[in-house]
Amino acid sequence: MPANPIEIHESKLEGVEYMFLTAPKKINKDEQGRVKSITCLKMELGEPDASGRRRPVPIEGSDFELPVDYILAAIGQKTLAPFIDDINSHAKDGKIALNKYGNIDVNPVTLQTGIPTIFSAGDAVKGPATAIEAIAQARRAALSCHQYLTGQEIKAEDYEFISRKDHFKKQTPEDYKGKYVNQNRHEMPTLPANERINFKEVELGYENEEVAKEEAARCLECGCVEYYTCDLKKHATQYHATQENFKGDFKQYNVRFDHPFIEIDNNKCILCARCVRICNEVVGANALGLVNRGFDTYIAPSLGLSLTETDCESCGLCISACPTAAISENVIFKPGPVKTEPINSICNYCSVGCELTYNVKKDFVWRVTGANGLVNSDSNICSYAKFGYNYINDKKRIKKPLYKENGTWNEISFEQAFDIITQNLKKQEGSKTAFFTGARLTNEELLLIKKIASNSHANIGSFNYVGRGNGYAENSISNVPFDEIKKAEHIYILGTEINYEHPVVGYMIFNHKHKNGIPVDQITTLKNNKLSKKVDRQIIVQSYYYFIKAVNHYLLSNNLQNQLFINQNTNNFDDYKKQLLTENYDNLIQKCGVEKSIVEHFAKEYNETNHAIIVYSERNVSANTSIELRNLALITGKLGKTAMGLMALKEKNNSEGLFNLGIGEGIDKFNKITHLNDQSLLNKLESNEIENFYIIGEDPMGTATNKSKVEQWLSKAQFIVVQDYFMTETAQRANLLLPASLPFETGGSFTNTQRIIQKIEKQNNPPFEFDNIAQWINIGKNLGINHVQTIDDIHHELNQFFADFTPLSSYMFRSTMNDNSFTMFKNGCDTIDHQFIEYFNKKLKIKNYETVQ
Repeated sequence: MPANPIEIHESKLEGVEYMFLTAPKKINKDEQGRVKSITCLKMELGEPDASGRRRPVPIEGSDFELPVDYILAAIGQKTLAPFIDDINSHAKDGKIALNKYGNIDVNPVTLQTGIPTIFSAGDAVKGPATAIEAIAQARRAALSCHQYLTGQEIKAEDYEFISRKDHFKKQTPEDYKGKYVNQNRHEMPTLPANERINFKEVELGYENEEVAKEEAARCLECGCVEYYTCDLKKHATQYHATQENFKGDFKQYNVRFDHPFIEIDNNKCILCARCVRICNEVVGANALGLVNRGFDTYIAPSLGLSLTETDCESCGLCISACPTAAISENVIFKPGPVKTEPINSICNYCSVGCELTYNVKKDFVWRVTGANGLVNSDSNICSYAKFGYNYINDKKRIKKPLYKENGTWNEISFEQAFDIITQNLKKQEGSKTAFFTGARLTNEELLLIKKIASNSHANIGSFNYVGRGNGYAENSISNVPFDEIKKAEHIYILGTEINYEHPVVGYMIFNHKHKNGIPVDQITTLKNNKLSKKVDRQIIVQSYYYFIKAVNHYLLSNNLQNQLFINQNTNNFDDYKKQLLTENYDNLIQKCGVEKSIVEHFAKEYNETNHAIIVYSERNVSANTSIELRNLALITGKLGKTAMGLMALKEKNNSEGLFNLGIGEGIDKFNKITHLNDQSLLNKLESNEIENFYIIGEDPMGTATNKSKVEQWLSKAQFIVVQDYFMTETAQRANLLLPASLPFETGGSFTNTQRIIQKIEKQNNPPFEFDNIAQWINIGKNLGINHVQTIDDIHHELNQFFADFTPLSSYMFRSTMNDNSFTMFKNGCDTIDHQFIEYFNKKLKIKNYETVQ
């Protein structure tokens, strides 16, 4: 029967009765000449003929009469083209003709008729067919019309290579059984059969959005995700390669979904081994390899294990390297080919400053790819950028200002929100007011907020750095540039699981190690961490601070310092040396938890190796340790020289911007420390002197290591304003909530850990009226800050600010008395970082390694 199963099913519901092997014989009329019945006879299948077909034959004496009101004759369809003669009679160049089937005769490739200016498509050309076939032909005809009208040669579309599973083997349901979870279809709600007596829509649509999503998620794959970017497709199209020319045996593999972020489909693999090489030579994980030889070769994790059971770091570089989507992102549903638009931005996780591209369709980010950036010139990005983008698509994002009255949130206009903030700032006492700015904000936002805080005589700082000391401020001055890693002779990684905290820098280090065989050592407080398999030597300490201080003590007590460098480039050396040598060396050794011989070997090795670099992260290293590391680089004469000294990695994407602008306790502009280890803002919080909080881009409640302490600070507050993407734990305690725009919805710049200022263009509007810059400009205007009217004014002022920068003429030795390892907030006090890291670790079941006691 020429009908779809669903059509047959629905027609039966509506009362249609099917009478098979029944043939009409005679139509009967009543006395008035109207149809009253039809005489039919039963048929049966006869013996097979020469073709094997069993033809129906009448059953003698089986005639019966079927009463009817109407008879619809199934006469078929044909093309009617009576207009052709009229067209041809007026045509000056050629004629339209019909073919032997009575359809319009056209060039089968271009759909051009005998008259060059007329093209034809659809049923008039093919005869009765489906609507989609007619649409496809119309598209082809439209292209031919375009070619004709623009004077081009009318020809077929350029060849496009398309690989399909059906090219190798006809697909059947059996090919998929046991490979995917069986999910029953949601029945589409329909109009009751007894109500289908008009032209109302029969299919009513699913009950709600969740059911529609569940049904859509049943789709296995709507086409390859790399359709528009596949290297194999590009080159096969370019050279007109066809699979038909290479028919023969082929391998079939089950798609591997056993990694929560990475999917492996060897059916698409061309054995280029890019994934194997990048995993080995850049990441240093050796998680993938070529298994077997010859025709039986395929890519798989080491030793036949699941990828999660290997040393895979889940960075996603294998996905970036794969030319065919044989390795792709493991998502809940396969989106199929989606032609996206690029939005270029800077990663807003760590401080390395990698450039990336959000691949967007209708404001939805489908995936993230690396860009050829100033820092990541090889386009490498890490797991944060590759997999940590789903928050951008989260529908729970705040899109309107919210004001809390009697414990209930109410939507208000931006103008109302600006007025409320302005009135409160005007009446609030500046010493009891504090602005807290997150290190994910742009330099432009930070400058604006600092101006407003200054105008209101308010405190300003960042929760992430409260109480930690300001020794981090100077740790990026004379940083070893990333490009000089490849010139290093020995690299020491201190206090960081670098391939997880600042992965792209880790890639640079281990790629250099792979190519040139340089030694890479790790100094850590963690036992058996993942980096232990990749480094040449581990020094496991109890305290980074006392280890470095013991090293400094050993060098100075044995007069191993670079006195020429010290005399020419530093201040305060004598005071520092005098103070340090008053401390007991053996006590320092005991506190650092390492044998004296190890400390002394490291001290001499670092001092004597010309191009030696210590790479460390402020995430796990205290501010005073950072100061002592800087003192070590000064003692050895390495600071500021090519491929030697220190590489300090700040925690957040614009931590350096905070210090440049002088935001923090005891810090002036351009990272100048005015009062070492100033804790004035912490003291005010502890004594509940701060009554009015303006918290922008931070979530102290959601990231606190001691929530009760932060709760105590906020519980005494008279007024709290929060600006953020989502209703965070901190936002829930606010009186007024402002929506926050994303970096590419705002525009501006970030300053990475190496003091490189990177600009971000505004490429999208936020889903609300005012972006972050516009919000604070309006608040500033209300406060009388009238010289800042647009973001261009902010850019101009920022350019003037940075133009005043003068390099240091000398370096300062600074003395510290004890460690100040005091971190109150996790993951940079940023809820986006915090939630992704927790999600990432939970998915991969990553454990926290034991710390040496």
